[in-house]
Amino acid sequence: MKKLILTAALFLGFQQSSKACAWYDPDYDYFNLFAQEIIHNKTYEPFLLTYSNHFYGYDYNGRVDKDIPDENIESWVKYFDNKLTYEETNALVTKVDIKHLNSLKKGQLTHPLFQKLGKGFYTKYQEAMDYLIQAKYMEPYMRINFVENPNADYYYRSEKTNDKNATQLNYEKTNAALISLYKAASNPEIKLRYAYQLVRFNHYSRKYQSAINAFQTYVEPLKLKNHMYYYALDQKAGAERGLKQFDKANWDFFQVFKNTKNKKESAYNSMFLATDKDFNKILAQTKTPEDRNMAYFLLAYNSFNNPVPIMNKMIENNTESDILKVLTVRAINQLERNYLVVNPYCNDKDCDHFRNKRLPLYAPANYAQESKDFAKELEATVVLAKNKKGADEFWQLCEAYIKFLNTDYKGSQNILSQIKTTDKEYLAEIEKFKMLNEIVSQPTMTPAFENSLMKKYSKVFEQKGDYNNWLYQPATKDFVMDILANRYFIEKQDAKSFLMNNNLSDLQYNPNSDLVKKVEEFYKKSNKTAFENYLVKKMEDIADPESFFNMIYGDRAMRLADFKKAKEFYSKAKNYKGIPRMTGEWKDDGKTYIQKTITFENGVYNGFNNISNLVFGHNVWESFQSKPEESMKAEGLSNFPFIKNKMNKIELADAVIQLENIGKGNDDKARLANQLLGNLLYNTSVLGYFREIFVMDVDNTNGPKFQFGNELQSPFYLYYKNFSNRSYVEPDNFDLAINYYKKALTLSKDKENQARILFQMASAEQGKYYQWEANNPLKVNYDDPKYEEKSKQNELFANKTKNEKFRTSFAQLKANYSQTATYKNLQSSCLYFGYYTSK
Repeated sequence: MKKLILTAALFLGFQQSSKACAWYDPDYDYFNLFAQEIIHNKTYEPFLLTYSNHFYGYDYNGRVDKDIPDENIESWVKYFDNKLTYEETNALVTKVDIKHLNSLKKGQLTHPLFQKLGKGFYTKYQEAMDYLIQAKYMEPYMRINFVENPNADYYYRSEKTNDKNATQLNYEKTNAALISLYKAASNPEIKLRYAYQLVRFNHYSRKYQSAINAFQTYVEPLKLKNHMYYYALDQKAGAERGLKQFDKANWDFFQVFKNTKNKKESAYNSMFLATDKDFNKILAQTKTPEDRNMAYFLLAYNSFNNPVPIMNKMIENNTESDILKVLTVRAINQLERNYLVVNPYCNDKDCDHFRNKRLPLYAPANYAQESKDFAKELEATVVLAKNKKGADEFWQLCEAYIKFLNTDYKGSQNILSQIKTTDKEYLAEIEKFKMLNEIVSQPTMTPAFENSLMKKYSKVFEQKGDYNNWLYQPATKDFVMDILANRYFIEKQDAKSFLMNNNLSDLQYNPNSDLVKKVEEFYKKSNKTAFENYLVKKMEDIADPESFFNMIYGDRAMRLADFKKAKEFYSKAKNYKGIPRMTGEWKDDGKTYIQKTITFENGVYNGFNNISNLVFGHNVWESFQSKPEESMKAEGLSNFPFIKNKMNKIELADAVIQLENIGKGNDDKARLANQLLGNLLYNTSVLGYFREIFVMDVDNTNGPKFQFGNELQSPFYLYYKNFSNRSYVEPDNFDLAINYYKKALTLSKDKENQARILFQMASAEQGKYYQWEANNPLKVNYDDPKYEEKSKQNELFANKTKNEKFRTSFAQLKANYSQTATYKNLQSSCLYFGYYTSK
């Protein structure tokens, strides 16, 4: 079993190491399809599997799980003859201030609850009310006093300097009062509550032996084994631990864990379980099969070992053990986390093959076999339990789900169809699993299947996920959407694959022409299926999709210097309202993010309007954060009055068409026209100050679009999920700008101007080098024994290539124009030019 014992640890390691950031929450990295909460005994819910908190059912505010009953409140409801609801009883016991109870004792009704109950309530339940007065008086002090350890390597200071603790009460008077009240009480239940207070008070006063003696003197003689007995035993165990009697404490905490409903978490936390010996000592004292199962559970829960061998021992003891079912759903959840991750990833070696991969995937390759081994062992154990006499449908449900994870959809469906149950939680799981089997096993996405999706499972697609709530966790709908997106992706139905996980406006983040064209064709498609019409709704966040598409096409045409075609596209986008951008703010609850559309002020570029004529200028210095007039300088615009100070894209396209016509001449005006066209193409490239203009962006703030290497291949291997986090924009063609510069250089007769043009050409050549560098990475593994030597060789090769193929304009500048004012100014103002010329 050595390999399998390693497996579960690998599972946990994969989940935790796949994200190294402190804010990463592993419980948000899988779909949680198998509801662990189907266990019937809800008192065990804290022990379901979670990697986000120490116990299940918590968020950043604490416990949010409401299924665990408070047995103390339940007992008070019964004591008060059900005259109070559970909520009213909880208020009386935990919330109503002591002053109102004292007023009731005097016959004064100062609280609405007592006004409802009347003065006779105190008379009838006098002993109970007097006890509650005493308990409420003591409660603020019922915590152990902190004693700083001088050898500790930390400094403790309470945030509340006025925190109370038990030592602040007069010990002799309080202890004597509790003993007196205990003896005076006639009702055994109330007597036991005073006994509990005695044990707790002594424990928190650090009088550990006295606490143990109080338990033996006042609790045990009553021979009441209700919840208050175990609450008192919990305090006795704490005292034993204080005396370092760990074996006794562990056994008593174990009894509390086993016999209480809402003390299981604290009892488990209080046990001192450092080694297997600690568990074996508990196991040796157990007398019933269920007690042994409890002990086995603690061993499995406390470690990251493969739980299957322990589960097999538990099955021998009691197949229908609630705690065994808890361990089973934990194991299934552990398996699911590796089969159904929210964002599967690939490494450099296997990404190229992902186009043919069908979700769900196994864990990364180095974990796949271990996952399969664990799944096989777990399924065998579940089948073993299922075949035991008296086994209920829980085990069938577990087997069906494991078969689903192992892609045995037919086998899973057969088991599900045979389950006979009236349990609502089981029925909901069965319905869900049948749907998942049908969707995941579908061989191809046909119109008939699409129509059946909306007919049979419309409720799933209508679910509204609160994606702006940072506490939202992926759910069944998200899994189904990912599966369908993957199937469409495999079948080259990219438009539908895209729309499964995105809105139309998201195309702005990756405006590559191929995908845009496919989405437009889908938009225009007639006779759509019911499911396709559902997807069309994902396009409604753009008021005029036609204008949106034409804007992207126009931008691409401009980048390709096809100015006439660009103007045609822009002219069809007259209703375009600008690039849709959202902002927002967190509500006061700290959970919900409210989005709103950004409105662009007059004069600000919005994706269509307000393009500065400085787009034809040249850099004064390279600073994307500076204002346009600080980074850019106009160049000969007075010769071309048709270039406006501020233009929309139609006007810009018209202006460059006129410049292109002028540039066909042979005079100095033609020279300047070609120079401006070269400037425009360079300035709107990934290196230019106006790099946002033709890639569906609103400013030049750095991001994935403006990084070299994104043009290698599509970063989408399984579907188009997380579309805005990645980039795939067609690369700039720097040769287009260079060609215009070459025409300008040929027509130029001024040496200063020639130097300026050569520098612009050199800048464009630098862009070509960056593209070459990104497309030809020279990798050396860090563990290579010749790492430094090879890295230096790579650097020399890159520099050689740069100088031989991408520095021709720099070389010409240095050789022929070093005496010009332009050259000297560039040496001081352009860092990389100065670096080159100094070599």
